[in-house]
Amino acid sequence: MRLSFRLLLSSLGFCAGLAPLAAFADPAPVIAVNREIGLSMTGTFRNSVSGNSSHMTQSGGSGRYAFTEDSASASRYRTIGWTPGFQADASVMFNAFGIENLYGALHFSLENGQRNYKSHYRSYSSNSAPYGFSAGGNDSSNGTDNRGEIGKGFLLLSDSLLLTPFIQGGYVTNGSDGDFGYGSGRYFAGAGLKADYALTSRLVLRGRFGWAEVLNSGLSYNSQPRPLWEGGLGMDYRMTQRLHLTAGGDYSYISYGHDRNVESSTEFGTAYSYSGVSSALSNGLKLHAGLAWQF
Repeated sequence: MRLSFRLLLSSLGFCAGLAPLAAFADPAPVIAVNREIGLSMTGTFRNSVSGNSSHMTQSGGSGRYAFTEDSASASRYRTIGWTPGFQADASVMFNAFGIENLYGALHFSLENGQRNYKSHYRSYSSNSAPYGFSAGGNDSSNGTDNRGEIGKGFLLLSDSLLLTPFIQGGYVTNGSDGDFGYGSGRYFAGAGLKADYALTSRLVLRGRFGWAEVLNSGLSYNSQPRPLWEGGLGMDYRMTQRLHLTAGGDYSYISYGHDRNVESSTEFGTAYSYSGVSSALSNGLKLHAGLAWQF
């Protein structure tokens, strides 16, 4: 967190140094909300599910020594629940090098708490009785989300609407339950679009849509990059000339893919076949509310 705070200060100082002071005088409301440093409390609901199923058949022999064995199994693991946390945000929009409304932002969030986990396993064999068990309880869940964005804003509708396409990149970590939505400690990179609309001179409605590839996504099969989809809605209300009230919600979804494995063989009069399917996904909703200081 100490590193993220230093990055916030150094990046904002660099951007402010590029822009003349006049560029920050009396901005439009949709520009002002992109020149803030804020701190918010958060609550994150996350639901992650993984499962696999398999089926095996083996037969051989002849006459009274002929045999056939058929077996199958299925398992499912799920973590679900709310965790509290906080997030820090800093953004800047400025003019430089003859280009208007250049945009940069840094984001850090931390969540720490417990989620409920449930595990189920069932198996069947033609040569034995069915078997199964279930387990559940609470387990610790914590993680951080560190990301940066750069882009350019475009003013529309008499400066009441600001559209900002951006590129993003960052790094996420997770705690003991292996579930921060992205896998265990992975980089990601992608792009997105922000929209800010001034409903009044004090109230700005905000929207965000983003996509990123999670590199070597941990739980993904064959360690392949997996797409992360994000969307958010929020509001920014100017209480005083500099102090703003912020609130909103952000949704994220990632599928770790599907893995299919099929094997078959015939050897020494014995036939063998196996098929297995595995899949996993995670989605989450983060609600946040806090204060921001406009500069």
